[in-house]
Amino acid sequence: MRFIKTISLVLALISPVMASAADGVFKDYSSLRAQLDSLMKAREVDQLLILFGGSDEMTPQQLSALKGRVQQIYRRDFENVQVIRRQELANGWRQELISYFTGLDYIYVYMLLHDRGDALVSINFKFNSDFDEMNQYF
Repeated sequence: MRFIKTISLVLALISPVMASAADGVFKDYSSLRAQLDSLMKAREVDQLLILFGGSDEMTPQQLSALKGRVQQIYRRDFENVQVIRRQELANGWRQELISYFTGLDYIYVYMLLHDRGDALVSINFKFNSDFDEMNQYF
């Protein structure tokens, strides 16, 4: 149980990271998910933050340290991915909660997305090991 609390505390540092429209713009949902799934499964959180936004709030050293901590906590790449919740909102808006896992190691991603017709924008992006923390956004 102490290990789980440690994971939550370390990953709580990640939780406030939000993507700006300039950073998190994708052609469509499949291109967004291809990038997200590839980077999350490989635990490449530094590249994830650069692509989805939030990296401008951290120095390169902080990004590298964060990646190291996540890879130390999760020693193996994630093998599985499942959408836990998806809620369609009005006017092209939706939110999703996605789980990445291997064995008993789980991490959760929350995204608020806006489909503008010509592009899909990741407006808000967070990840954490605490399901309740991520599920509260619904």
